[in-house]
Amino acid sequence: MTVGDGRYGSDAAYLHAQGVDVIATSLTDERLRYAYEKGHIPVYRAENAERISLTDGAVDFVLCKEAYHHFPRPPIALYEMLRVARMAVVLIEPLDNSKILDGVKRKLKTLIRGDREQQFEPSGNFLYRLNIRELGKLMTAIGETAIAYKGINDFFHGRFANYAAHELNIGALLTHSGITAQNALSRAGLLGFGLGCVVVFKGEPRADVCKALHVAGFKMIPLPRNPYVQ
Repeated sequence: MTVGDGRYGSDAAYLHAQGVDVIATSLTDERLRYAYEKGHIPVYRAENAERISLTDGAVDFVLCKEAYHHFPRPPIALYEMLRVARMAVVLIEPLDNSKILDGVKRKLKTLIRGDREQQFEPSGNFLYRLNIRELGKLMTAIGETAIAYKGINDFFHGRFANYAAHELNIGALLTHSGITAQNALSRAGLLGFGLGCVVVFKGEPRADVCKALHVAGFKMIPLPRNPYVQ
């Protein structure tokens, strides 16, 4: 199931194209209905992330891509996603970083893109960026065992939005150059990754899953076990 998939169910449409049995959900279903009628997604429903109407363990996985930081009460939504997921919740979200060059990056975004407000949305929501350490605390508190994490960088400017990504053009060149430069600085420990893909497991992750994630560049983070709970 995808959560917060309001851009015409684009995440669910991608998974559906890969042969995954998927349910697209968002707070309202007008755009999802359009995508369904066009044949892009197989199933859709309107769901409030804080009060998902599915039963416990109703789906294998929940994917929430760049929607979690828009929620008014993100931890409540995360616990709900964990409730309905049988195996794991996957979050792809902006990260809360404090590396030496992150302040410089924020200033450059203000200069290049004209971003004036990077903490609040016009709707009034606080932009709740993921902090891996704090996420680990949330999961430890409810007895989960591990999370997996991989840092990602992107680059966006509205001026280049209509350029083809896989052709030789100025938009693609500058976009790839921006990502490459950020990746180099992030690997050097000078800049935090802009985004993270985080897998929050329910129960003990299987050895073959851990191995596949390691090959894909993920870091496994075991969580502390409560010695007073059997």
